[in-house]
Amino acid sequence: MKKEEFFIYGKHAVFSALKNEDRKIDEVICVEDNSELIKSIQIIINNKNKKTKLKHVNIKTLENKIKRDVKHQGVIAKAHRLDIKNYAHIFDIKKSIKKNVTYGVILDRLTDPNNIGAIYRSAKAFGVNFIVNTSRHSIIENGTILNSACGAFETIQTFVANNISSAIKNFISEGWWVIGLDHEATSNIHTIIKKMEPKDKIVFVFGSEGKGIRRLIKKNCNFIAGIPNVPNTHSINVSNAAAIVFYEIFKMSNTSLN
Repeated sequence: MKKEEFFIYGKHAVFSALKNEDRKIDEVICVEDNSELIKSIQIIINNKNKKTKLKHVNIKTLENKIKRDVKHQGVIAKAHRLDIKNYAHIFDIKKSIKKNVTYGVILDRLTDPNNIGAIYRSAKAFGVNFIVNTSRHSIIENGTILNSACGAFETIQTFVANNISSAIKNFISEGWWVIGLDHEATSNIHTIIKKMEPKDKIVFVFGSEGKGIRRLIKKNCNFIAGIPNVPNTHSINVSNAAAIVFYEIFKMSNTSLN
């Protein structure tokens, strides 16, 4: 398999990838005893006019393809990685796919693909427009991320930044508020978001699972906020923290929920 190719697995991930016009998929491999699954995939391939091969194999042959124990749900796809553009495209309306870009995320060296995928899933649920990942010391795209994202990776715009500190400075200069999440912060996220207006453009920064946001990253943010929880407890998982933050901003945008 070529470097730019990898396997996507799981129904939601594969179906969403097939529907993505920007995703090239060479072949989809299904278990031969699931006629309903095979029919559904063939319909998507036909509707999207994709030149994707569809193979039916026994379960052992399918699992030998991926060579590891994953929750494939009877379907995998041999796919090409997306063309991930530099975050500067966000500032260029002519190049940006979405003109009404209001909320985004920066991931500072996250390395757990399940956490990254879960953040994508929550981002889609609560209307976050894009995610910026660092080009080094992180994972941008693989099968585990796409499986955990349950299809959201194909619909949330992904960008890359070579230097997160510089990216934050550029967002601020372009009129964005940048809020870093840190469990030791004295300000809480609810209080800070209440100060915002619905028209404000906001980027949230989440740090790595073990170390959190790096010192220089914190220094460059407009605000550093935490999520209140029960005293003398450990900080919550980064993907759970992201879901809470996204819901807070979703409530601000949907006043009927307040």
